[in-house]
Amino acid sequence: MSTSSPAKRAAPASGVNLANMAYRAIMDMILDRHIPSGEVIVEDRLANALSISRTPIREALVRLESEGLVRKEANRPYRVRQVSNREYFQSMRLREILEGEAIANAIDKLDPKRLQAIKTEMLRLREEPKIRVEDHWAADEELHTMIAAGSGNAVMAEIIRELRVTTRMFELSGLPSRIRPDCEEHLTIIAALESGDPAKARAAMEQHIRSLATDVLNDIAKV
Repeated sequence: MSTSSPAKRAAPASGVNLANMAYRAIMDMILDRHIPSGEVIVEDRLANALSISRTPIREALVRLESEGLVRKEANRPYRVRQVSNREYFQSMRLREILEGEAIANAIDKLDPKRLQAIKTEMLRLREEPKIRVEDHWAADEELHTMIAAGSGNAVMAEIIRELRVTTRMFELSGLPSRIRPDCEEHLTIIAALESGDPAKARAAMEQHIRSLATDVLNDIAKV
């Protein structure tokens, strides 16, 4: 049968699918640092690169703005969000408080199978000779999101999500990777969750976030 037969033609992508594709592509460009922190996003250039119109690009940017990855001021183009040192450390302090509370509340509400799956991935990453940053961030997101959602406080979970976006955007600005210490600290958090002790879990989470903030501070001091 000819490939030009109507039965074999791929259905044209819908506007929703194009917007989703643009959203994923632009987000990947930001997270992979192809569009650096603070850089203006040129809609025409993105539309040409992705071979789509500007409409799905704009829809994707609106979604990315709502998630805290890009910012737009009146009558100005979108820019990749830039997080200051001050905002980063203030956000980390709030994360320490809120995520400590979240894990204490979530300790008896988490799915053991899901927790075990995350533990298996963390163990794999710890032994991996060359860890992909994307894999590390995916595992990190899975653990912290599960705990925040498991707290039973939807408002707190949403604030934690927003704070995590803020701190991740800052860490994308070029700071050295901290993958292996994160793996070890995540495994300590998981062990505390498995112990069933809320105080131990809270302490493990708070120490993890303090450790991250301290390492970032030390890296900044070296610059």
